[in-house]
Amino acid sequence: MWVFGFGSLMTDVWERDFSCMQRVEAELKGYCRVFNKKSVSNWGTRDCPCPTLNLVFEANASCIGIAFEFSEEKTEEVEAYLTRREGRNFNLSVVEVVAEGSGPVKALVPLYAGKNIIRPIDMQAAFGLVSCAKGSSGKCTDYVVDVYEQLK
Repeated sequence: MWVFGFGSLMTDVWERDFSCMQRVEAELKGYCRVFNKKSVSNWGTRDCPCPTLNLVFEANASCIGIAFEFSEEKTEEVEAYLTRREGRNFNLSVVEVVAEGSGPVKALVPLYAGKNIIRPIDMQAAFGLVSCAKGSSGKCTDYVVDVYEQLK
């Protein structure tokens, strides 16, 4: 079983708890990564939401992330964890990713289907949200820096 991470799944070593067999770079075609999902609990509040990563379908786009491979025996456990972690507004969808060293594989990816979408805003407004937002998991700036470091 494979899972594709494009945001915080890439950075917080969650996969260790499920005996991840390998962690490799992977490409998901047809989607692009955007900071357009409001975090109103973990990284922000309703008054000052943190822009967090989401995937948006775009036919000619491509998203580089991390593919995690687990034994089939871990499928139910990993799916239950991802469902709890991501929340009720995420669908665990099966997509094809190209995993380094393994080629095309079917992977689960959490796709957001809720109402907390940030309408397009300019860079100054986005910076204002990032600088003020803080939630139960920490500051929005920490989230953004963690993602940046992983993407480097």
